[in-house]
Amino acid sequence: MVQKTGEARTHTAAALHGDAVIDALLHQAGVLRFHGGEDLFNAADFFERQPLPGGRRIGIVSNSAGVATLAADACATGGLQVREASGAPNPPLLGIGAGPDEYAASIRALFDDAGIDALMVFYVEFHDGDPEAVLEAISAVSAGQPKPVVASVLHSDGQLPARSGVGVPNYLFPESCAAVLTRAVERREWLSRPLGESPLYPDLDRAAARAVIAAFLDRAPAGGWLSLADAEALLATHGIPVAASHRCLELERVIAVAAQIGAPVALKADSAAPTTASDIDAVLVGLHGESALRSGWLELERRVQAAGRQWIGAIIQRLPAPGGSDVLVGAVSDPDLGPVLAVGLGGRQAGLGRGAAFRLLPATDAEADELIDSSEGVTAELNGFRGSALLDREALRELILRFALLLRETPEVVEVDLNPVRCMTSGCVVLDMRLRIEPRRPIERIRTW
Repeated sequence: MVQKTGEARTHTAAALHGDAVIDALLHQAGVLRFHGGEDLFNAADFFERQPLPGGRRIGIVSNSAGVATLAADACATGGLQVREASGAPNPPLLGIGAGPDEYAASIRALFDDAGIDALMVFYVEFHDGDPEAVLEAISAVSAGQPKPVVASVLHSDGQLPARSGVGVPNYLFPESCAAVLTRAVERREWLSRPLGESPLYPDLDRAAARAVIAAFLDRAPAGGWLSLADAEALLATHGIPVAASHRCLELERVIAVAAQIGAPVALKADSAAPTTASDIDAVLVGLHGESALRSGWLELERRVQAAGRQWIGAIIQRLPAPGGSDVLVGAVSDPDLGPVLAVGLGGRQAGLGRGAAFRLLPATDAEADELIDSSEGVTAELNGFRGSALLDREALRELILRFALLLRETPEVVEVDLNPVRCMTSGCVVLDMRLRIEPRRPIERIRTW
């Protein structure tokens, strides 16, 4: 999808930019991304010769308190945990004259400690030390062990000793050691992630979804934004719960609809997609009675005109159960990656900062959970932010999976905001939506010779 400069965009499309998104998508695919040649070759050196760590708990051996402190700081930056060895401080500081035997004994003790997953070993030459012998001792005691070891063994002039045999990876800086172990832990966690299960929803109506798309493209061959009625119909084909919306061109129609659906209601200014009423704070909730509706209609009209927009009426909805939190669930079709799904805080908070999380379309419950957990704001709301009630995570997960199945079935849907999705203590429901359709384009083939 190519977006023209200055063109109105959904919150999802506006947020889809930057390296953070690419990093998230590559992580989902199990690809480690490196931002420099040194990091790449350091990691390749490690992966070729060392096992993956079983966790993030790191033991440090050093003859320099300063180097050990730098290593501990680098571990904290990478999310690694420097752990104390049983019955001894960690890092265990050896004397400045410590040689191969002392290093071998300290490393053996850490290998035997079940609370440590990987080792970082540092040696700085003082006086007449022997870095080559120390590095050989580290490599010898580490050979065949299930826990990985990285080292930074240096001569007094700051140079690395010449390699002898394969041995353990030996890097110039403690930060390089921590960076390599961080990537190794990421790899272990990705390989150990739960695979999950693909959902089976017998109520999906794929033919009806295709019919909605085909009917729209018959009317608008170049594509465009679905009407509210068409958007609701499309979501309904895949069992995505939507709050009924009633478009009203006149105030008297609002009063009549309110009498039918009951109070309390939400009244929001109607707007041409992709703009929304919440963009200009043209949403009023909790309205009761004819007097409140008349005043609300006039106030919304004033706000719309003050924002320089055309007043085209209002939409009225019966409010869902009180409480809950608003979430954004959206998608954009990337020309290289295909459909990219986003989850973040919704309502007026949609698009604030970089709070949205992105993934390729989740296919299992585990992938949907990972997407939810990647948005710290959404996770905090689901878990009961500031003492509020726990919200229905399972319902949000099901909505996301149904939405992903719909996007797979209808690739003509190239941009979507389901915003807000009201997550409640039981269930969740879409309160507003924007869906853009484009005719399917032929796949561009790579030229071959």
